[in-house]
Amino acid sequence: MAKFVRSKLFVIPALLVLAVGLYALAGFWLVPKLIRSQATQFVATELRDKSLALGEIRFNPFNFQLDVRDIAISDRGKRMVALQRLFADFEAKSLWKRAWTFARVDLDAPYADTLIRPDGSLNLAELAPESDTPDAPLPHVWIEDLAVRRGRVDFADQSRSLQPRKVLSPIEFSLKNFHTTSGGGGFRLAASSDEGERFNWSGRLSLKPLASDGRFGIAALKARSVHEFFSDELPLQLSQGAFDLSGSYRFAIVPQAGMRLEATLPRITATDLGLRASGIDRDWVTLPKASLDNTRLVLHEQRLTIDALHVTGLKAELRREADGSLNLDRLLAPPTTASTAPATATPATTGAGDDWQFALGKVELAQADVAFEDRAVTPAVKFQLAPLALSTGGLSLDFSKPVAFNLQTTVNGVAPLTVSGEVVPDTVAAKLQVDVAKLPLLQVKPYLPDYPALQLQSGAVAANGTLTLQPEPAPGPELRFAGTATVTGFDLTEAANRRPFLSWDRLVAEGVDYTMAPDTLSIDTVRTTKPFARVIVAPDRSVNLVTLFGDAAPTGTPAPPAMASAPEMPIKIGRLLLDNGVMSFADLSIEPNFQANIQALRGSITGVSTVGGKPTKIDLDGHVINRFSPVEINGETNVAAYDQHTDVRMKFSNIELPIFNPYSGRYAGYAIAKGKLTTELHYRIDDRKLAADHHVIIDQLEWGQAIDSKDKVSLPIRLATSLLKNRKGVIDLNLPVTGSLDDPTFRVWPVVWQIIKNLLVKIVAAPFDFIGSLFKGAENAQFVDFAPGSAELPEASKTALAALAQGLADRPALKLDIPAGPALAADAAALTQQRFVAALATVNDGAAPDYATLERKDKLNLLEDLYRKELGHKPRPPETAQVAAEAGEDSTRKERKAARQYGETAWLEEQLRPRYQVDDNELVKLGQARATAVQEALLAGDALDPARVFLAGNQQAEVKDDKVRVKLELE
Repeated sequence: MAKFVRSKLFVIPALLVLAVGLYALAGFWLVPKLIRSQATQFVATELRDKSLALGEIRFNPFNFQLDVRDIAISDRGKRMVALQRLFADFEAKSLWKRAWTFARVDLDAPYADTLIRPDGSLNLAELAPESDTPDAPLPHVWIEDLAVRRGRVDFADQSRSLQPRKVLSPIEFSLKNFHTTSGGGGFRLAASSDEGERFNWSGRLSLKPLASDGRFGIAALKARSVHEFFSDELPLQLSQGAFDLSGSYRFAIVPQAGMRLEATLPRITATDLGLRASGIDRDWVTLPKASLDNTRLVLHEQRLTIDALHVTGLKAELRREADGSLNLDRLLAPPTTASTAPATATPATTGAGDDWQFALGKVELAQADVAFEDRAVTPAVKFQLAPLALSTGGLSLDFSKPVAFNLQTTVNGVAPLTVSGEVVPDTVAAKLQVDVAKLPLLQVKPYLPDYPALQLQSGAVAANGTLTLQPEPAPGPELRFAGTATVTGFDLTEAANRRPFLSWDRLVAEGVDYTMAPDTLSIDTVRTTKPFARVIVAPDRSVNLVTLFGDAAPTGTPAPPAMASAPEMPIKIGRLLLDNGVMSFADLSIEPNFQANIQALRGSITGVSTVGGKPTKIDLDGHVINRFSPVEINGETNVAAYDQHTDVRMKFSNIELPIFNPYSGRYAGYAIAKGKLTTELHYRIDDRKLAADHHVIIDQLEWGQAIDSKDKVSLPIRLATSLLKNRKGVIDLNLPVTGSLDDPTFRVWPVVWQIIKNLLVKIVAAPFDFIGSLFKGAENAQFVDFAPGSAELPEASKTALAALAQGLADRPALKLDIPAGPALAADAAALTQQRFVAALATVNDGAAPDYATLERKDKLNLLEDLYRKELGHKPRPPETAQVAAEAGEDSTRKERKAARQYGETAWLEEQLRPRYQVDDNELVKLGQARATAVQEALLAGDALDPARVFLAGNQQAEVKDDKVRVKLELE
């Protein structure tokens, strides 16, 4: 036995068994102790303030499998990394493969507490010991199968202002046939976050050279997570939503060329995305669905291309603040945080390689809803653009290239809007086709001129044309619109009482050409359908045109000097066409109120210009009250300088006069029973000199009842009317007016009214002179002078009365009164004288003596003869001694004789004349005879109706310059 033991057959196997036993003892027992001690010592010496905890360690020296449980490294008692189980299956073939070969490596439930500190340092970096040979080549390692199961990472970034945290669990990772030398190996990574976010990555990885390719995917990535980790770089806040993306990539580090990275993502999708500005508690923009199609990144070429961006259901709240800023500016403003370091200026780099290339094939926005509020106007204006669709052509970083786009939407649910064209992002130069319809003016009222006394009730605007933007320094206007504009259903009222002021059914401006900087407006044609305008004289006699648009300057007040820095915008209108318009006039300053309308107003105004040039042509017509009272307005004027040239004619025909009763009652004191008015007005202005003709024709004017008015003129209106009427019942007046517009007191209609009053006063004061101005000689017919005691009509009066008869025949409304009252005392004396002379003729052989020229002796003889005839005896005059004594003692005989004859003659006349005196009846007959003589002279030509000539027995003649004057009266 001993010999056998000492024999080779025993020793060698025994030694082998011993060796194996010792090997097994070292492997199963010693190796785990060495691993524990070395690992613990390494952590203690190389990783400061760190501690290592190891659980059970197993090593099988026969199959080189290592199994370590419950590994943990802590920092001051807090666990940093941990591993529930590490299993490694080392292959013995590593000895001849010259590579550390592992058939299998398992990592079960790995854990890492990853922290980026406020200074930007990574806590896990402390677990990597400093290397004496950092550039040493990698060892040759071949891992046939590496698996990580149920991993977890707690990640926190305290360098960010929001200090985000994220938990990734579970993490699954596999690596197949991985070589640290050329060739690499395939891998697959899958991870989820505590919020359901999923990450997948698969492909091949090579460390020599460093390269990788494969596919990746991210699903349900919370937008809030992106915001928390990138808030310091993002200009806005992502409040909600999720991202989904997947794609392929190719990565490599190429010697002498650097890093190469290419990535292709077929689609990047965002759902239910919410965007808001920092510090705002609600979303300004929400994106139910957005996607990027075919995104391609070539990092080494600095090139990013995207086929399309699709956005569906976007909702946005845009706002312009009172200071003119946009909330969108806050949404896109660069973030400012306390931790952000000041920017350090770096030299600008040049060269094409430093410039990124970006191309976006198209943008499509569908079913969007944009709410815009403008607080820069008062009251604030709100617009809702929905549904909104936008599509664009290619976009790039070359902002000098134009971008084509098309936008379609509806404004506030009623106004379709389409904008299409091209815009240059760099300069905002654009050429756009704009089409908007049915936009209510009330919704843009704050942008319109503000007249507090006026209230816009309705109206809708539409426009179609080309809008061109050409910012400086490009030549031409900064903005131009060329096209057509329409305003329908326009209604403007007075705010105080809602009285209609200005309206129209439809206004179409064709050939509009508006430019800004410089400001100009040119319109080929403006067509208005059913325009309406109202002019009102208020009870205080103010005119609404003045009160509604502001107080007028006092008469004669010079206009303020024009500001040279703000010239008026030149406006040109080729033609202004009116169809079925109404011009209303109301005077509320009189009772009852007066109102009249020019209706069916139609025609054209051609060549309107505020810059001078050719005069504006006017050709309008319509009617007042009804179609039987036509109105015509035509002529021309220089709109820019009407005071230099104006020539306008206006004709109003067949207007029923009773509509003017409010005026006639107030100023004339009578209502108008009937009558018609036709006027022709002609205004000419040349070099501020006015010549105005007013041809007024009044037909069949009849006054009605008298009206008591304190403002009525103190004139016999009815008489004046009768004088003015011709035989056809027509009053035909021509009232010319001339003056200078430089005279601050000159006003046309006050002058016309004054002329009319002066004319009436003159007519009434001298009616026969007025008739005489129409029929020569009639002015001398008012007074007929008879010889006392005679009814014989003077020849001159016969001619004058014939002319008067013609005048009265042409003025059928006039009546004439002829005084037919008893003759006067002068007539009685004249008649007595006539009868006395006739009696003398009987004693003078029948010849009537010229009694006044007879010699005293002949006169005495005739008187004595007449005395004897009448009394039958010789006259016995009283003693004449007294008469002789009165002649004087010194008188001659002849003188005494003459005195005696004078006394006897006087006595005889005193005795005889009373016998020939006329009685009252004879005086009445003489008065009637004179009136009849005048009447017969007037009616001799049969031109005058006898019924219009009246013998007025209650009127008498009068003595005028030794004549008896009969004064005719008109009424």
